[in-house]
Amino acid sequence: MVTPAPLRVGAVQCEIHWNDVSANRELIEFFVAKYASEVDLLIFPETITTGFSSEAAKLADEERGTTYQHLLSLAEQYQVSIMGSYLSRVGEQIQNLVFLIEPDGRVQRQAKRHLFAPGGEKDFVSPATERQIFSYRGWRILPVICYDLRFPVWCRNVANEYDILIAVANWPRPRREVFRTLLRARAMENLSYAIGVNRVGEDPQALVYVGDSAILNARGQALAEAQTEGEEVLIATLDYAPLADLRRKFPVWADADTFELCL
Repeated sequence: MVTPAPLRVGAVQCEIHWNDVSANRELIEFFVAKYASEVDLLIFPETITTGFSSEAAKLADEERGTTYQHLLSLAEQYQVSIMGSYLSRVGEQIQNLVFLIEPDGRVQRQAKRHLFAPGGEKDFVSPATERQIFSYRGWRILPVICYDLRFPVWCRNVANEYDILIAVANWPRPRREVFRTLLRARAMENLSYAIGVNRVGEDPQALVYVGDSAILNARGQALAEAQTEGEEVLIATLDYAPLADLRRKFPVWADADTFELCL
């Protein structure tokens, strides 16, 4: 395996305009234009075009619709890769898809597996039927969406199959310590970098979001973490050598239980 080059990542902790796809596309472009020169990969929160809303299903993008084309155009124009999630039609279904779009037009997508029943997500979104590891500049990335972070089997790093776990979220304030704790646990138990990108602000359902976004190393230590409960962009550079060194010196992955993930 060729050692990946250092990766500059940016985590956009921002508010989301409720069910306003056009305004949120403008929001994405604002941050992309501002930070494209500073990072290789810019990551936005879950459901970045609508917020976490049951009505968002009515606003789901077509499989390769307007939002999809807009993101492609931004990645090419600003020469930066973009990641986040939005609702999209996939065949006859609607899924909450995390996307990674590169400047050359390459697109990777993964649906959310664990749908948030207390929020009624099962009523308007279909779950993932496969689990993908993204490949990006030699790095291997496991993308997860919000509630997925609670399920360690889904996040398990079997034989170091991934290097970075990226969790995009709409995780509200009452459960903020759960988000903070799980993100650090996933980094440490899987010996991987972990990036959590959460929204801020208040939605019309009176849910308040305070961010707690962070970029962590495989020891669960913060390379960058949100300093406020408002909008900010975290930037850090991920180096492969310290990760490889930790895995070599502390090879807990070699003692992990084997299992089969049934979908």
